Amino acid sequence: MTIRTATLLPARARGILLLAAAGTLWSTLGLGVRIMDTATTWQILFYRAIAQVVVIGAWVAMRRGRGFARSFADIGADGVIAGASISMASIAFVYALSLTTVAEVVFIFSMAPVLAGLLGWALLKEPITRITWLAMALVLAGIAVMNGPDGSAGISPGALLALLSALGFAVFTVLQRRRRHVDMLPAIAVSGLITAAATSWLIGGAAPSPRDLVVAFWLGGVALAGGLALYTVGARYVRPAESVLISMIEIVLAPLWVWWLFDETASVAILAGGAIVAAGVLTQALGRESNSRRRRGRPEPPSDPPRSTRPRRPRRRPEPVAPPRPQ
Repeated sequence: MTIRTATLLPARARGILLLAAAGTLWSTLGLGVRIMDTATTWQILFYRAIAQVVVIGAWVAMRRGRGFARSFADIGADGVIAGASISMASIAFVYALSLTTVAEVVFIFSMAPVLAGLLGWALLKEPITRITWLAMALVLAGIAVMNGPDGSAGISPGALLALLSALGFAVFTVLQRRRRHVDMLPAIAVSGLITAAATSWLIGGAAPSPRDLVVAFWLGGVALAGGLALYTVGARYVRPAESVLISMIEIVLAPLWVWWLFDETASVAILAGGAIVAAGVLTQALGRESNSRRRRGRPEPPSDPPRSTRPRRPRRRPEPVAPPRPQ
């Protein structure tokens, strides 16, 4: 019943639900890093990437079967660049968490909607609607409130890495949108392979504890891979700036997790700013954009036109045609 109901939802509604679910999964990434006992940043990235490759690879194999290898070839150069972009975003995000608080990282990362909107306009020629401008303004206002007059990150290494992560995520969003006719899930597996290759020589000889391994595989196989998979599917139905904005529910939940379990900085300003950001996300998710018919002054046809109550006239049966007489 649930699957059937979800299938009957409009494409845009399905996209919104998938993107919100992706943001919720991603909100546990900072919490997972804080739970680690002895694992280093590079060990977290390496083992998380291994889990990411295994889960996404198995998913693609189940979906494509004998076309498994072909699915990787179909993503093309854009898919490889998208994978490299999300790999860069992942590495920068986790390393930034080792330098500063979860709240600061996710707040700076929330610049991604602005970057994705601008890249989508520059590369895809997709307009930024008034609803999206309003939502982005609310997101930026929320970030300003959360940082406060004394909370500016300046040009600290953690802030720069968080901004680099936002840029990588925005590039990934725009590239997978440009190739929305292709299944881009293999690009996420490519991302994991790139991350594993880049960090394999930095993990050291000692393996992390079994507990840390379990957390790392949760982060890679469920929180990251599952979130990216949901995001990749959901973002096919909405524009780049919208995709990132809706998934920005992550920046509201992520500080709350670490505040709840580790008492890590969740001031009144943070909560107030998070509420404004949530308002921006809801503005984008619930707002209806004007389509080309409205721009031309035509009313938009309803999705389910009502059936006419006018009684149908009975069809007149054609009179039988007499066969030709023999000559």
